[in-house]
Amino acid sequence: MSKQNAVEEAKKVIAGIVSHQKSSENRLQNFESQVSDLKEAHRKMVEAQTQPTAIPVSGGDLALRRFISDDGVQWSTETKTIDTPGLGRVNVEQEGLVDSGSPCNAWHKELVDIAQKRSFCRLLQREPHTPKNDIKLYSHLQKAPGFLRDHISKAFSDSVGVGAEWIPDAFGTSLYETFQTPRNLRSLFPEVPMDRETMLLPRIDRGGVPYIRAASTDAVANYTASTVGTSQATIRAASLAVLYNIDQDAAEDTIMAIAPALSKAIVSDLEDGFEDCMLNGDTAGTQDTIATWNPRSRWGGGSTGLGSPGDHRRAFDGLRKKAIATGGPCTKGYGAAFTFTTLMELVAALGELNGSDRIFIMPPELVVANLLTLTECVTVEKYGPLASILTGEISRIAGIPVVMSRFLTTDMNTGGVYDNITTNRTGMVLVARDSYPIFMRRGITVEQDKHVPSGTIQLAATLRASQTSMDPAGTQNVAYGYHLPPV
Repeated sequence: MSKQNAVEEAKKVIAGIVSHQKSSENRLQNFESQVSDLKEAHRKMVEAQTQPTAIPVSGGDLALRRFISDDGVQWSTETKTIDTPGLGRVNVEQEGLVDSGSPCNAWHKELVDIAQKRSFCRLLQREPHTPKNDIKLYSHLQKAPGFLRDHISKAFSDSVGVGAEWIPDAFGTSLYETFQTPRNLRSLFPEVPMDRETMLLPRIDRGGVPYIRAASTDAVANYTASTVGTSQATIRAASLAVLYNIDQDAAEDTIMAIAPALSKAIVSDLEDGFEDCMLNGDTAGTQDTIATWNPRSRWGGGSTGLGSPGDHRRAFDGLRKKAIATGGPCTKGYGAAFTFTTLMELVAALGELNGSDRIFIMPPELVVANLLTLTECVTVEKYGPLASILTGEISRIAGIPVVMSRFLTTDMNTGGVYDNITTNRTGMVLVARDSYPIFMRRGITVEQDKHVPSGTIQLAATLRASQTSMDPAGTQNVAYGYHLPPV
């Protein structure tokens, strides 16, 4: 299904739910089915807007000549020194044939894909042995354009599989780009790169005060001085990690079959963990009863370590914690009242930051049972083809985009926290996006090693990042509405 078809199908589903909510005498009939349909529509919207664009193919056969040098075929990216007029000798990186991010033709594109899959399989093996992939690679190289085939034959003999060692095993381009693709909630916030684990960032908390300039012959007395208030914010990158144990006796074919699933699962684990912390994070681990809280059973029925110092929700303080700590109008208990007017009371909590880029984050149950019933809510199918749509956005209220997250759950108490006693309330978050950038020390990377005692290959994925605000303490840049009925 194409991206456009997926979006159109998602819009039809949302329109059907809205119609049911506004016209049915029993709008909560088949409620679970409605929520499920909305989640599926949301998934299609997210995937259609975040799936990587196909790598363009350009240049044709002749463009492959750039990979041929006096020494033969340049297989992988190398740093070379060249002479340039006016600049002298400079170091530049030149792409290789099998790790190029810009394939020249269909044959070259398939070669890069085969080499990357082979590299991934070899990454999972302590002593790499991939004969079937080697044969596939060798066979494909024999289909190279004529002028390139002669150079390849110098490295590969006529015997099947011989010469495969010339292909580098670097875990590179295409899979790495997949890991770096931002998804869901994290992609909606600005990103600030970090060049070290801890950053100390100065800020101005209070600027100067203007006064009327006095008329005087004494130049110094013409001005009234102000004291500028400054402070410093400390940003520390949190390190999240996922570890998979893979049996070392797994056959190559089995590894090949699970390669796409493993890469997708690893990314999903880290992204979901980071999003969970964005909303529910608490470094102290005391706001919610996180030792017994497994949001929507995402972390498995037998999850261990929940609530411990290693719980991912203790990496940094999330948006709910920030709003509750700010207090005042930034927290609002709704009870049974959910109208456009009461919703705007939460919006008003952001004060002057309502001039910034804001988003509502809501659970799907709240969207179906409450938001879609408001006449002021405009769903995505009504925006028009030129509207700017955020990843996963399904509606807008008062011009503010509404996105959904599975980590805003329906098992909260009337105070907006999880206590494992009262578990029938939910909530929503309104945040000024520019006030909460993602500080990125290092994106998702994958490493492997063999654990001899257990006879397994250990595949580890890590992410080093954090989310916090540079605004002075007490700034009303996020609001939390709670004590809402999920149905």
